[in-house]
Amino acid sequence: MGVEVNMVQVKKDKTGNIPPIQIALDLIDLPRAIKIAEEAVKGIVSESGDVSKAWIEAGTPLIKAEGMNAVRELRNKFPGHTICADMKIIDAGATEVEMAAKAGANVVFILGCSPDSCITEAIFAGKKYGVKIAADLISVDEPAKRAVELEEMGVDIINVHVGLDQQVLGINPLDIVSDVSRAVSGNVLISAAGGLNSQTAIQTHEAGADIIIVGGALYKAKSPEESVRKIVQSLKLGKPVETKEFLKYDREHLVEAFMKVSTANISDALHRTGELRGLKPVWVSEEPGELKFAGPAVTVRTYDGDWSAPVQAIDHAKQGDVIVVDACQGQIAVWGELATNSCRSRGVVGVVIDGAVRDIDDP
Repeated sequence: MGVEVNMVQVKKDKTGNIPPIQIALDLIDLPRAIKIAEEAVKGIVSESGDVSKAWIEAGTPLIKAEGMNAVRELRNKFPGHTICADMKIIDAGATEVEMAAKAGANVVFILGCSPDSCITEAIFAGKKYGVKIAADLISVDEPAKRAVELEEMGVDIINVHVGLDQQVLGINPLDIVSDVSRAVSGNVLISAAGGLNSQTAIQTHEAGADIIIVGGALYKAKSPEESVRKIVQSLKLGKPVETKEFLKYDREHLVEAFMKVSTANISDALHRTGELRGLKPVWVSEEPGELKFAGPAVTVRTYDGDWSAPVQAIDHAKQGDVIVVDACQGQIAVWGELATNSCRSRGVVGVVIDGAVRDIDDP
């Protein structure tokens, strides 16, 4: 027999009330996860005045690290809250739903790309043990189409999820939420996850999300409580609340992002791979940060003493570009004063050369 848990009661709400906020604990350390959850719950409840608005999720990394004990501990620590288990089930649907339900979960997450037989078994187990089944659309090629199929099978929640690796590519859940919301009948709930914060949560809610899932904006924040308060405020006000933490930058704003961090930060993010080594600036500035530049790269391959390709690159370059010349560590100059002046007139912000240059003393 499964443990008795409260059934999740959430209805489509277009009255302006804030939706539940699901605290995604995608960590591997349970004590730290519980501490973050405590702070976030405090922020949600104090700002909204409603305990039911704070859902707590044992994220997949936490479940992999701690097993069902993570769900049991969250249930014990937060007895009055909805507990979610992000199992990402793709096989043995009934068995894994039973495990999570008996540990104290109210909502169990299954992958929307799972075989239909796995999903129907999970739904059957959900009814048997009194838990809701949420289907995660991550990695689904046609989210709206699959959402309709999942609704027809009987899932309770459709989760529009843009994963971390997809977020790096600039994908956000907003458009997918809109498509899914238009496709389903309206009887199924829609949750959304994917780098949401106080600037994007309200837009996602207005696009059709009934549950807002927030992860990194909480567990990476200096104060999870203050971070989630801003999110609740944005949902109450019906407009974004500005934040400077953990922003996602699209292609048009990458230069702005790079100019905010150090070269060491970028090297760390690249796992110390891909950098050019042995280069040095040929001018010195006493102004901090004056040697720093960033922009789209116009790449050039040339050889010792051959100026033709670098000069052609200047004609191709646009304002804000950086010319990067691979001269194969040559010792004869492939760049000089005239080329530099041409770059200045075109608005090129910098030139990087793996080779030799001349006229470096000219202004």
